[in-house]
Amino acid sequence: MMHHIPKTHRISTNMNKDTEVCDRILKSVICRVEQFEVKRSHRQSIAYKSICLMAVIALVPAIYYVLQSSSQSGFGRYISLVSSDGSSVIQNWRVFLMSTASSLPITGTIAALLMLFIIVTAMRRTVRYSEYSESVKKRLIA
Repeated sequence: MMHHIPKTHRISTNMNKDTEVCDRILKSVICRVEQFEVKRSHRQSIAYKSICLMAVIALVPAIYYVLQSSSQSGFGRYISLVSSDGSSVIQNWRVFLMSTASSLPITGTIAALLMLFIIVTAMRRTVRYSEYSESVKKRLIA
């Protein structure tokens, strides 16, 4: 029955069918990979939102500790000395800096700055993963 169709036409027809099947399989695999990427980026976004929330909660006691330490160490008095008697501070700037540095609540300040760094980094990553997830969703819909 196929003998009346030229051999080259039969081969090209079969290749077109194979190509169509391969294209459908490839599109299916790409679609599934992109769906997985959407789910993964959504999970990453939720994880970074949680980290950001925990860092904000941890920032409150760190700031409280810095304020409490600075009031107990007299750091606030050194700052007020700058505004009230600036000329003597300028004349004795080495002594002033050493006294200020010794009363500075370094541990609390480092903890508060670390929490701020974590918050900013987590927020940036949350936005990045959310935007990526949305762009892949739009590609899947289109």
